[in-house]
Order: sequence, then C-alpha cells, then structure tokens
Amino acid sequence: MVFRAARIFSIQNACQQDYKCRVREQAMTSKVFLTVDSDEQSLIVDTMQALGCELVGSVSSPAELPALLAASGADTLVVSLTELGHHELDVLLEIQHETAVTMVVHLHQADSQTSKRLAAAGIGAVVIGSLQPTRLPLLLDIAEARHDLIARMNQRIDRLQKSLEDRKLIDRAKGVIMGSGQYSENQAYHALRKLAMNQNRTIAEVSAGVLSSAELFSEASN
Repeated sequence: MVFRAARIFSIQNACQQDYKCRVREQAMTSKVFLTVDSDEQSLIVDTMQALGCELVGSVSSPAELPALLAASGADTLVVSLTELGHHELDVLLEIQHETAVTMVVHLHQADSQTSKRLAAAGIGAVVIGSLQPTRLPLLLDIAEARHDLIARMNQRIDRLQKSLEDRKLIDRAKGVIMGSGQYSENQAYHALRKLAMNQNRTIAEVSAGVLSSAELFSEASN
C-alpha cells in the first residue's frame, strides 16, 4: 500500500510537471472504461485514478466491449493493446460511429492500413509505439477536443442536409401552386410564406402539407 501510494503521488507530480497543472475539470469527473492487454495496465490505472477519473469497467479485448461499454455509463474509452486484429478494429470503428464515447487508442504495433483507418474514423487520439502514461492528460484533452469538433461538424452536416431537403420540398410545393397558372414563382413562395406565418409553422412544413394535399387530390381524380 505504501508503494502504491508513492507510485500514485509520483504520477501526480509527473502530470503536474509535464502539463503545468493543466488537469481538466472534466477529467476529474470522467467515467473511463479501459481495454488493456499489456503490462502497462496497472500503471495506466494508477494514472487515471491519480487524475481523478472514475474507472467504471475494464476488459482485455475489444471484442467484449459492445456488451459492456453502454451499460457502464462510460464517457471515455482508453484502449492500450499490443496489436489490433481485423475484428477488434471493426469493433472500435463501430463504437466510434455508433456512440458518443471519447476514445484514446494506443497500440504497441500497427500496420499503416490500421493506422489510417483509425485516423479516418475520427478516433480522438491514436498513439503507435511506446506510451508514457503521464502523457494521458494531454491525450485526453486532444481526444475530447477532436470528439467535440467532429460532433459539431456532424451537426452542421445534418443542418445542411435538412436545409437541402426543406428547399426541395418548397420548390416542389411552389411547382404545384404555379401549376394552376395563376401564380409566378415569387408569388407562390410568398403564398407559402404567408400561410406558414398564419399557421405558426415553417415554410417546409406548409410545403409538405401542400404536396400531401396535391397527392390526395391526384389519387381521388384517378
């Protein structure tokens, strides 16, 4: 116990010296799930505990992660493996795509294809080769920053996609209104806009209603 306490104290000092006491407030409350198969497991565990992270689970193989990660409530996944097989790689990529977990991946060895796939998938931080556990605070910072950046980019893409879909709806609805021969394109748009304001709805919602009504009348006349 004395040795372990001294070890944790040493890790704390090393983190403070390397990062000038820049331990994040978020790190102090992070719920971390570990996947470690190397001899560094105890040192990584000590480091995470020294940072104040809550360790909510641990497995030695990524293959076990899907069934355990979600139930653990973890917001951060730290992976440290000797190497990564194709199946284990697919598991990590699936977790990256399907969950909101921030991920740090360390591999003692990896081919260029594995490294490229991890980077392309948006993994928060990837380290190939030796890992200094005292660098974990910086890696967590990098991983969280990249995770947040990708989340914002995805939200922007979703908004742009929604905007494009709305524009298509509005254009189709304008076409229906113009089909009567009584409205120009500008008049059709203003008619949709006025109706949307009167009904406290978006122009896209009103346009969808116009298209549904037009489809209903078309089916009734056939």
